[in-house]
Amino acid sequence: MTMFLVTGATGNIGGKVLTRLYAAGHKVRALTRDPSRARLPEGVDVVAADLGDPATLPAALEGVNKVFLMSLGHNKSSHDARLVAAAQQAGVTHIVQLSTLGVEEVDEENDTPLGRWHRMAERALTESAVGWTILRPNGFMTHALGWAPGVRGESVVRSPIADLAEALVAPEDIADVAVRALTTDGHEGVAYALTGPEALTTRQQVAVLGEVLGRPLRFEQISLEEHHAVLAARYSQETADGVVKALRTALESGDDFRGRVFPGVEQALGAPGRTFRQWATEHAHAFR
Repeated sequence: MTMFLVTGATGNIGGKVLTRLYAAGHKVRALTRDPSRARLPEGVDVVAADLGDPATLPAALEGVNKVFLMSLGHNKSSHDARLVAAAQQAGVTHIVQLSTLGVEEVDEENDTPLGRWHRMAERALTESAVGWTILRPNGFMTHALGWAPGVRGESVVRSPIADLAEALVAPEDIADVAVRALTTDGHEGVAYALTGPEALTTRQQVAVLGEVLGRPLRFEQISLEEHHAVLAARYSQETADGVVKALRTALESGDDFRGRVFPGVEQALGAPGRTFRQWATEHAHAFR
């Protein structure tokens, strides 16, 4: 029976991949730094390991055939490279790697830190002897969950981006593509650019969310510096710097690749992904 290892198993995407694999009856192992804090389905094999510590990886990969690989932040390239090297040594046959939209869409000389981290991580995989599939999602629709406190308390959304159109993608669709790539043939050697079926500005997303909730919402534009402070409270300084640099580059250059609709979700699943309205309807409880 095929054994799947899921990294980032307690996170937004990895958690969804793990629960989908487990619900379908597959043998799944979750990699997490602290198993005592992991709330995972009963019966899932949980292993303590750290992508930053190569010595912990061989035991996590013992008996594993396929891997869902995701890591975040400025250590992504080194973390992914360590996992790929250990997986190759362990005889893993296929890795599905979570990357980001823009690795191919942006010229290397005009790259941002985020783009460089992901490009280097992809190279570590594609230059290995392990079979690969790469998922390159655009921004996640779940970014809107960060608006929930303001929506509940003041009916206001604050963001540094007002009129830049983005074809955001639902994490549920990313997880569905990952599972399809891991469990069916025909996906090795393929990089999927994943977006939703439409491009909306933040103002338009706020209007849709208000319609779903049945009440008007107000939009307030904040500075990138204010946004950086919000990010730095949740992530590392390097990650906050990288995200804000990418946003600043997009706003200043007018580069519209984030607003382009790519067919990766439909190519992999045979149907288009969720619209923002569908996602907002499914998650309306978070804003009430």
